[in-house]
Amino acid sequence: MTLAPSIFAIQPGENGQQGFVRVLGQMTVQARHLLQIAAASPSESVHGIRVLIKRLRAMLSFTSPAFSSAELNRVRAHLREASHLLAAQRDFVVMQTVVEKLSRTTANVSDRNTLVRLASAQKRVQAITAKPDQSLQLAVAILLTTIEQISEQAKIKFRWPNSSERLAKAFLASEKAGKKALRRRRAAQFHDWRKKAKRLLYQLQLTQSDPSKRMMRTINRVDRLQEKLGDYHDSVLAQNRLEEVFPDQQPPRFVRQSVKLLEKGRRRLRKAVREISRQMKSR
Repeated sequence: MTLAPSIFAIQPGENGQQGFVRVLGQMTVQARHLLQIAAASPSESVHGIRVLIKRLRAMLSFTSPAFSSAELNRVRAHLREASHLLAAQRDFVVMQTVVEKLSRTTANVSDRNTLVRLASAQKRVQAITAKPDQSLQLAVAILLTTIEQISEQAKIKFRWPNSSERLAKAFLASEKAGKKALRRRRAAQFHDWRKKAKRLLYQLQLTQSDPSKRMMRTINRVDRLQEKLGDYHDSVLAQNRLEEVFPDQQPPRFVRQSVKLLEKGRRRLRKAVREISRQMKSR
């Protein structure tokens, strides 16, 4: 994946206000579609709604000079509420994916069977304790209301910012977050870097409907960067969940081995994001 669908980009011939309002409308259509298919594809719907929330946050960051601080704070609070409603479901999917992947790659039959049982147990717990339909419906309702409010404000008063200045600020924020993460190597810093990189990606997609070859390379690199950082965050989350399930001072051998595999994978990911970051600096 490189560019966002054209419906999420300002088109040639559109002024900033027109394009911004149209993209908001397309996000509304997409959110309603994801809600309609939730029964058949719950994981896809949760992921899709989370992506829309993040894309909207990036758009608001890009256009923040056009809104008052009070307006932005209110909208951001609503979007945080919607994200929190979906966080448990997203974390569960991540844990399932990582555990199932480990069960396919581990050589020890006993460990593999235990991981399979752990994955099954996680599914049963999720089915008993969670109410994904209600959480998703409420999250979508909050998102739709928020989009409508932003759209009405944009129609009344809106001044499209200087794209070059806003993108330069997003590039700088991502670069600073990357330096901090690579220097300190803490999970929180890598997660912050991912959020900054994803914001940059969505802002590039918003403003580059017909990118040059050079810009296309940049967008691809930012896309790869945020994907690798997402894998890093998922690995940290899975390890935390494993340690929560087995909180003993001496957890089972397969858990210790799983943690080692996850840590080894994160070392590879750190090397990969360092290289991508180096390439982005030479853009």
